[in-house]
Amino acid sequence: MELLDRLTRHAKRAPGAPAVVDAARGSVVTWAELASAVGAAGAALAREIEPGDVVLLVCPNDVRFTAAFLAVLAAGGRVFPLLPESTQTELTAAVERSNAVAAFGTPETLASLDVRGKFILPEIQAEASTVRLVARDASRAGLLLQSSGTTGMPKIVFRDAASLDAMATAMAEAIGFGPSDRVLTCLPLCHSYGIEHGLLAPVYAGSATHLSDGFDLNLVRAQLQDGGVTIFPGVPFMFEALARLEGGGRWPSSRAAYSAGGPLPPAVYESFSDRFGVRVSQLYGATEIGSVTYGDPLSDHFNPAGVGRPMRGVSIRILDPVNPRVDRPLPCGAEGHVAISARSMLTRYVGDDAPPTVDGYFLTGDLGRLDATGTLVITGRTKLLIDVGGRKVNPLEVEAVLAEHPRVARCVVVPVAVSDTVSRLKALVIPRDGSADVTPDDLRRFARERLVPYKVPRVFEVRPSLPLSPTGKVLRHLLAA
Repeated sequence: MELLDRLTRHAKRAPGAPAVVDAARGSVVTWAELASAVGAAGAALAREIEPGDVVLLVCPNDVRFTAAFLAVLAAGGRVFPLLPESTQTELTAAVERSNAVAAFGTPETLASLDVRGKFILPEIQAEASTVRLVARDASRAGLLLQSSGTTGMPKIVFRDAASLDAMATAMAEAIGFGPSDRVLTCLPLCHSYGIEHGLLAPVYAGSATHLSDGFDLNLVRAQLQDGGVTIFPGVPFMFEALARLEGGGRWPSSRAAYSAGGPLPPAVYESFSDRFGVRVSQLYGATEIGSVTYGDPLSDHFNPAGVGRPMRGVSIRILDPVNPRVDRPLPCGAEGHVAISARSMLTRYVGDDAPPTVDGYFLTGDLGRLDATGTLVITGRTKLLIDVGGRKVNPLEVEAVLAEHPRVARCVVVPVAVSDTVSRLKALVIPRDGSADVTPDDLRRFARERLVPYKVPRVFEVRPSLPLSPTGKVLRHLLAA
């Protein structure tokens, strides 16, 4: 696997160069130390699993995540990262749905998991000697990620080793990752965007990654102003929060800042550019396809309203939303359903025999158009997903959890706008049999026991009824309005 070969190469050519930096503490892990940890953990794991086995990874944003992730690939396994704050219900479901046989995590997390192999997160040894990485049957290795879902429940996406190599190669080329770069990553590493830009591309290119476990506004500002950071991938609310900070300050080292996960409002783009002298570009992708477009702010055709042009190996077609036929794409400038074909795209959905693509193209569920320069402009969504601080929440998933409450007859979850870039969740609940003893506090406790924090609605409202269509469907647009 090219990604692991690159790691070995960096450890040999620049063993003392920084590979991962703890942004909060300032501690540094070198390429030699990282390769040693990956080699040792991968060898131990290979003695316990077979090629193609699924291994859960439950870890916060720190170097142990990077080491364990790469160790699973080196052992020929399929790594399935999950949020460290996942509930017991979510962890159990992940094991069952993925048929995981092993896991990396803390002792507390491992004690609650029903898997055969249990491994403590790798510790990094200072000044460790490089261990040669031997990828065992890399063709069986890969990555599992839980999608946010579209109009149905979330699915588990499988992307193979070739997909990960293709993704890393395309991003390194499009954005220009290199050995002199330092990438600030406060995106969750257990999500596609965080993995690709905080692990795959930096490891491929030999860039140092500054990891932050969450978005700490003051820490991020300090890293961008004084930490030597050159690349900053973020989501819209991060750029909005930074633009509102009091006090000046340019980013002396920054050369690339880009946003994904949702549209970047023009007002945020303009205020941020005026404030810091940095033109924020946009990037587009999905769990199933990876990052597939990038807008280079230094190019003549840069369009801040678009999400960029296709990366290498990516084909974009705009299809009729009513009859999306790949062989009949719409002309340039026409709005339609965005369909993507890429070398980085998924192989399949776990536990689903239905093909995930149509004639080699993945239908994203987004509406958009291609301008004369080939830049993709997203104009709308056909999905139900709600963006909560850069993380996608499928309201159907939250509704299904709340429906398990014994006193809930029906519920619907809708977004509530807090600002131009920030939304929160609101749950509207109809009590069962007119029950009056179901309260917002009771519902909130129930949800917190079963969902990660960002999926728990901020507001709960008990109602006697919901607006319905003649066929009984909840009219979400009326509730959202």
